[in-house]
Amino acid sequence: MSGMFSRFIILLPLAALMAGCASAPSNSPLAQQVGASVACVDQIESQPAFAPLRAKSAPLGEMTSTQLGDTTKPTVEEQALARDYLGAVSACIPRTDAMLNPRDQAAGRAILTTWHEQEQLYTALASGRLTWGQFNRMTEALGRRMDRQLRTAMVASSAP
Repeated sequence: MSGMFSRFIILLPLAALMAGCASAPSNSPLAQQVGASVACVDQIESQPAFAPLRAKSAPLGEMTSTQLGDTTKPTVEEQALARDYLGAVSACIPRTDAMLNPRDQAAGRAILTTWHEQEQLYTALASGRLTWGQFNRMTEALGRRMDRQLRTAMVASSAP
């Protein structure tokens, strides 16, 4: 999986495991929503139309120093493509009713908060307010924070 939203979507399987608190796939509503979101984003990410964006912004852990230090702002075409991408992935957001189980709420909040913050970063990129490097560094930081939040939620949900 490559691309922009998938940099934090890649962390969602961790949330799915947490929702089940087992090594086997969970049937919890949160785990089902995470799976549906991952599949939805994967389908969008595979569209050739979004390849120019993927070239500028690699997935978590694959960001090059060139991408992190890129001082260019998106071109008008890239801004339009970022808006199109954001519109497409908006259909992939996990449903909030999947987080009604108290055991899943911390992970659910982390997922939704990160999702909305990533949307804000795309909006800033699409409007030309961020350089590619700023966008990439902020997205990397967002992914690291979500990882910490999900790990904390996993520990808390496994406590008696």
